[in-house]
Amino acid sequence: MRKHILFILIILSLVSLSCRSTKPVLVGSNSTAEDIPSTDKYRLVWHGDASSEITIAWDQKRGSDPVVFYGTEDEGQDWEGYPSSQKPTRNTSGYRGMNTCFARLTGLKPDQVYYFIIKDSESVGPRYWFRTAPDKAKAFTFIAGGDSKSSGTSLQATRLSKRMVAKLRPLFIIFNGDFCSGNGTNDDDWKQWLHDWETLTTSADGRMYPIMPVHGNHENGDKTVLNKLFDVPHQGDSEENIYYSMSVGGDFFHVIALDSEIEEGGDQRQWLENELKSHEYFTFKAAGYHKPFRPHTAGKSEQDYQMEQWAGLFYRYGLDISMDGDSHMSKITFPIRPDDGPGSFQGFIRDDKNGTMYIGEGSWGVSPRENNDDKPWTLRSGSFNQIKWLQVFPDSEEKPAHIDIRTVITASEDEDENLISHVEKVAALSEDNVFAIPANIDLYSTEPYGPVISYPFSE
Repeated sequence: MRKHILFILIILSLVSLSCRSTKPVLVGSNSTAEDIPSTDKYRLVWHGDASSEITIAWDQKRGSDPVVFYGTEDEGQDWEGYPSSQKPTRNTSGYRGMNTCFARLTGLKPDQVYYFIIKDSESVGPRYWFRTAPDKAKAFTFIAGGDSKSSGTSLQATRLSKRMVAKLRPLFIIFNGDFCSGNGTNDDDWKQWLHDWETLTTSADGRMYPIMPVHGNHENGDKTVLNKLFDVPHQGDSEENIYYSMSVGGDFFHVIALDSEIEEGGDQRQWLENELKSHEYFTFKAAGYHKPFRPHTAGKSEQDYQMEQWAGLFYRYGLDISMDGDSHMSKITFPIRPDDGPGSFQGFIRDDKNGTMYIGEGSWGVSPRENNDDKPWTLRSGSFNQIKWLQVFPDSEEKPAHIDIRTVITASEDEDENLISHVEKVAALSEDNVFAIPANIDLYSTEPYGPVISYPFSE
């Protein structure tokens, strides 16, 4: 009898310890090991005030009554230990073959770590964590990129760039369109992309990174897809009008997500002008969209109408950084402004004092196109898989506010078009120093500027 009692006590002790594990824990009597967890494809989404709000999204594969439990202390998977909870605020059941749930968390503290789990009727999901944005000027990093694919070597390159996110530990990522192959209506492609996002961009300690998704031409099969899979806001009555913005650090940094696949004039232009004007006093302003005004590969069309609608507003209200994609290569321009006068080229002229720096042009994972259409105001360009890594600094005694921009090569191809990884040997950054340059990272460098380009720019 004593042996039986001792055995039961040991089992109860092990169960108690497992509640603190970072591995999924069974809570449903009918669950099996294969059913754990009943939630997956987690992603975090930012818009609005990133210092106090975040959306947690996931696919509810099985089970019912999911609840996000969260708090500032790590309680592992002991859901009862978390002081706050949130039921889904929206779901898009059945869309793209998933039961996507969204939980919008509000009233969060700025610049604060939050741990969270999702519990439902069948299981408790893995413990992840995130950091809210600061509400005052403070240095941070973010990643900009776009254009990924769903098969072949392009899929492998896409996954390498996602793995680089986990190593660089940015505050957030702006993804400038073209998530999957095709026209954005293949359910399996979206499931794969979202599964990879959770499993590959999450750091080893469970930190996840919010995304700002931008609409690209490969989402044109359903222009509501970003609203239904990421819960980003749309403007007006149409769920296709997906353009929005986010602020970081109070009046320090404002970033705008635009849509180059719908009417760039009209309502979107008016909204953009209002956004730029109302945030004109911010230290830095940036915009992300898919199609570049002036592509740096000859096979892509010039976007004259888009430039006519937006470039003048960028200059008038002092947009600092413009981020684009679509062309499947890499570029950084000198600061430029719209101008058709002497010395201009394709409607732009260099203006180091007041111009906007344009960076892009995609190739997160797709096979790079030839870099064969540079301009007189092109500062740096190349052809490889890459992401842009930006470190944003406020004023200090040593240096005025500035943005350091680095082009991180994540993959390339040899003469036989075999994929070469530039990620495997890169050392992962620690939470204590996300501004370090990790060992073995491959940064694109050209003379005389070296691997980093700073904005404001000076020779």
